[in-house]
Amino acid sequence: MCVELRELHSNRAIRVYSLDGGNVMAGQNVLNGDLNVLKQVISDISEYSANREELDRQNDILKELNKNIESIQKNINDEIDNKVKEGINSVSESFDQSILEERVKLKDVQSKRDKAKHAGVKDRIQNETAELRDMNRDMYSQIKAAFKEEGIPKYCSKRWFYALFATQGIGDVFIYIISLVVLYAAIPGVIYIIPQIPKWVLIAYYFVMITLELTAVKFIYNRTMVPHSETIAKARRVKYDIETNQKKIKRIEKGIRKDKNEDMYGLSDFDYRINEINDSIRNIEDAKAKAIEQFNATTRTDIIDEIRGRNAGTLEQLKSQVAVCEQEIARLDSLIKNQSAYISSNYEAYLGREFTNVDRLTELLDMMIEEPYLTISMAIAQYKARN
Repeated sequence: MCVELRELHSNRAIRVYSLDGGNVMAGQNVLNGDLNVLKQVISDISEYSANREELDRQNDILKELNKNIESIQKNINDEIDNKVKEGINSVSESFDQSILEERVKLKDVQSKRDKAKHAGVKDRIQNETAELRDMNRDMYSQIKAAFKEEGIPKYCSKRWFYALFATQGIGDVFIYIISLVVLYAAIPGVIYIIPQIPKWVLIAYYFVMITLELTAVKFIYNRTMVPHSETIAKARRVKYDIETNQKKIKRIEKGIRKDKNEDMYGLSDFDYRINEINDSIRNIEDAKAKAIEQFNATTRTDIIDEIRGRNAGTLEQLKSQVAVCEQEIARLDSLIKNQSAYISSNYEAYLGREFTNVDRLTELLDMMIEEPYLTISMAIAQYKARN
């Protein structure tokens, strides 16, 4: 059985390779060959090398074609994405502008509603706490009048005065203790830890504070607490009543602010307008969704078809070139395998790897041209002897 491959390149018939000895050269010892045999060997090996170079070139061409196809397809997809995005943005633009305008209106109405509610809550607090506030004003007036009538200093109605000179209750005790800590611990501690301040300053501070405290206590008790103790005690009880009313006012205010019922504030017109605007926004959003759906169903398809159709010819041409190139690569690959097997069994087996290349064989050819009687074996022997 004879297996043959025939290559056609540039309208020139290439040598037929036989793998089972059908060729004149096959199965013969080329070492006994003459000049013509050597020329044939060089021709076969040169042809094999040329085919390998052509295979590499075709592979490079195939890579470049595939790269171009990928680039064009990417450009097509990018253009489709951009066009579709532009189309959707164009469809959405007018709807988005209308939605924005409605939301501005909504924000304005909500702001006016909040102001109206705030004013209503404020009025409600004033109305529901008016009696307590009037009571507090009357009690303040009573204290002021009593103090003025007896010539009691105004500071005697202050909280810190009661805490220091008429201590009652946990609140007064706390204020009293804090005052002692600040005056007799905190300030002296600062004086003590600052190295630039002499230690005698700390002693002087305590002396001054104790002297001032004793003097102040004696003066206030003798001039104020002793002659006016009853009035000051009554004023203290009235103060407690005022504080109790203040706590009631805060509870009422807190309850009003937490009250979820807004019927008494007259906000129905605002609520109607807010609902109206929200309905308008929903209608616009629904219309926008339908417009985008219509765009995706028709216009988007037209955009894709137009862009792909515009590039279809170029892609088909490149794909056709790829098919031709792949066929040529497959043909060359099969041919090279048979050439390699033929050269290996008929040339390299006799000549060895050293003399199975065109450059070395060309040197042998030059020697045999000068001495035509030489065989390939004899030429190799002379080459080795010279080198």
